[in-house]
Amino acid sequence: MTILFDLDDTLLDHRHACEQGARVLHQQAGVSAPADEFITRWQASLQRQFDRYLAGELSYQQQRLARVREIVDSGLSDAEAEHWFEIYLRAYEASWALFPDVLPALAQLPDARVGIITNGQGAQQRRKLAQTGLLEKCACVVISEEVGSAKPEVAIFHHACERLGVAPEATVFVGDRYDVDAQAAKRAGMRGVWLDRHGRATRAHEAPILRSLDGLPDLVAQFALGHG
Repeated sequence: MTILFDLDDTLLDHRHACEQGARVLHQQAGVSAPADEFITRWQASLQRQFDRYLAGELSYQQQRLARVREIVDSGLSDAEAEHWFEIYLRAYEASWALFPDVLPALAQLPDARVGIITNGQGAQQRRKLAQTGLLEKCACVVISEEVGSAKPEVAIFHHACERLGVAPEATVFVGDRYDVDAQAAKRAGMRGVWLDRHGRATRAHEAPILRSLDGLPDLVAQFALGHG
């Protein structure tokens, strides 16, 4: 079976890395707001400005500078904003790490072909995969910047299937966002799985839902038997 994964906050603990980067930025920029408040605002700005990048409203570099100006100081020049973002970036990249359930789950799926579908900038996403040892495990890596479409668009899911020569209905996709990952994959004809690491599911959310990747091997076995 072919199993495709989202990367950030599915396999890689992106939120923790962002928090570590924001904490260092807060310390060095001398921002008066409390650290926890600063980190919360930084995370919200990241999502907001990154969504603008995915929508084509900002370049990748522009969304970075927009985050710094929004949270640190709106009057920063490009050079000043770049300086502060680089401080954040170094701490963020140094904190890249996989969730502890990732490698054990993959080890229990030795016969599966594994790939990645991720929204983001190609060079950075590939560095994450290389630094964490995932790149060598992937039969396919599809990144929004490189293919010209982004989740939740159906096209990016179909692009991955075409690259692998597999039908969508024979493919499992696992991601941490219910709408952008699991539901979008289902619209593309895949078996979309929501990885609900934070226990946010309600009765309104459609199965299958996993709380961790520990349950993925059993779920894949059910799929192989035609269940689920």
